[in-house]
Amino acid sequence: MSTNTARYVIAVLLADRVAILKDITAAISDLCGSIDGIRQTVVNGYFTVSLTAVFTPPKSAEEIRQSLAIKFAGTDASIVVMAHHPKASRQPVRGDRYVLTIVGPSHPDLLKTVTAFLAEKGINIEDWHLGSDSSGTSHIGEITIPHHLDLKQIQDEFRQTLAPMGLRSCIQHENIFRATNEVCAIRTLLEGKSHA
Repeated sequence: MSTNTARYVIAVLLADRVAILKDITAAISDLCGSIDGIRQTVVNGYFTVSLTAVFTPPKSAEEIRQSLAIKFAGTDASIVVMAHHPKASRQPVRGDRYVLTIVGPSHPDLLKTVTAFLAEKGINIEDWHLGSDSSGTSHIGEITIPHHLDLKQIQDEFRQTLAPMGLRSCIQHENIFRATNEVCAIRTLLEGKSHA
């Protein structure tokens, strides 16, 4: 990256309300920042976002944090701004993307069990969503399974790990998940393949 620019990782967490993302993007834009990556969600009434932004000319982390803090004065907002270090980034897992689903009764040790299983196999979690209601819990995770692992063996071991908790699980390639769960997904997949 040029010495005339600076890239930061920025995270903001606070109680949800309308226009939070507008306030964040305005603060960054006002400092001549350009957002080049973003992930935002609301969890149990709390807004959370993590993003990366490039500032030209460079700004300090404290200057960015103060600009965001002004937007959320009087709230309990948590703001983190840290320099982005590309050399510190993890080496990507070489493999295919899969969608993991878990459905069944809530269990306090479920996530501990699942994340330990995946970590032991060298499977990387790219994204995770948890939903729960009176009928139980449901999890949808996007994971990358290394090429050298036997998918059938992983699926069998994963089912056996969760069966004692009364949970049903499935691991399927992201394209299969999309084809069976998204409207018009088959046409999109076929069109994408024809252009490959």
